[in-house]
Amino acid sequence: MVTRVGTHLPLSWPYGNDELAIFDCNERQIAKHFPDSHNLLINTTWFGSQFDNGEWERAITLEGKYDNLFLLNTIDPLYLFSNDEQKIIDRYNIKNVYRIGMFEHSEYEWNFHAIVGNKLMPDYNDEQVLMRSADLVYILYQRKPRRHRIEITNVLRDNPNLLERGIVTLGDVAKNGINWNEGLEVEPLTIDDSPVDYNQTQNDHDDFGGVPNDLATVGRLDLWQNHFLNVVSETEFDEHTPVFVSEKLWKPIIGLRPFHVHGNPRTYQWLRDRGFRTFNHYWDHIPVETVNNQYGQHHALMDVINWLCDLPQNEIESMYQDMLPDLRYNKQRFCEFSNEQKYKMENIFD
Repeated sequence: MVTRVGTHLPLSWPYGNDELAIFDCNERQIAKHFPDSHNLLINTTWFGSQFDNGEWERAITLEGKYDNLFLLNTIDPLYLFSNDEQKIIDRYNIKNVYRIGMFEHSEYEWNFHAIVGNKLMPDYNDEQVLMRSADLVYILYQRKPRRHRIEITNVLRDNPNLLERGIVTLGDVAKNGINWNEGLEVEPLTIDDSPVDYNQTQNDHDDFGGVPNDLATVGRLDLWQNHFLNVVSETEFDEHTPVFVSEKLWKPIIGLRPFHVHGNPRTYQWLRDRGFRTFNHYWDHIPVETVNNQYGQHHALMDVINWLCDLPQNEIESMYQDMLPDLRYNKQRFCEFSNEQKYKMENIFD
């Protein structure tokens, strides 16, 4: 028996159908492998006592006892507080907890965004995504105005000579009122683009002040083709949280770009452990992977941008040519990795 709790993204959203299909797939596998147990399956998207969608209340008012708790984490970082998880365990006298999906170090870890990204991203050919020039030293796309994004944008605003050498976006406060900005003042940055460039509706495009909810493209190709470094502003920033790799990091890999992770510095080792190549050895005098606080991460990014901006453009373009074998390798490795993640998701307990 499997009791499932938790919501999922609306089916009209880009990831909605895939998330629901994975939810269903996991339920079937649990029923097959634990036929004689009472099993509680929770999809953790928007799940916890802090959400008002009714799923938390339902989770703690079920009848009976459960042998196993299955936490399925797909799209977002885990928002379930540890004490709330313990309440569920205590409430139902649960003996075993299984963490499935986007859980670093779990036996049942797989990457949702690699599975879905490989399905939804355009099949870009080299001509579409190869760098034609380094007119733009970097691109830093940011939508939800989280604290670390506001902070680094303000640092760049204080250095206008660096700001004009790249493309930076930052979304406005959400229309639904969620306080991603943690009380900080938000001054959005947008570029002159159109929702049609991202297969988005006008509402999607306007929700964060004109920064698109672009889950499945590398953005405008005229900008992509003429930039060197892709700065990945990940959802999770704190180095003490589990590594969380979203579609933001797969974009430069699919789009043949070196990347800098403006987020958990352990992400680089996470990638290398899974067969990907990173590029920090090109600027190994900058302690990108050894920073140990948020201030240090901002400084590491600024040091990389400063160093690149001091190089002649032809040296950056030569560096890119030197990187190309590894960039092409990463793109091929992503296709393999995505298939591996899909297999793991469909065969969790094998």
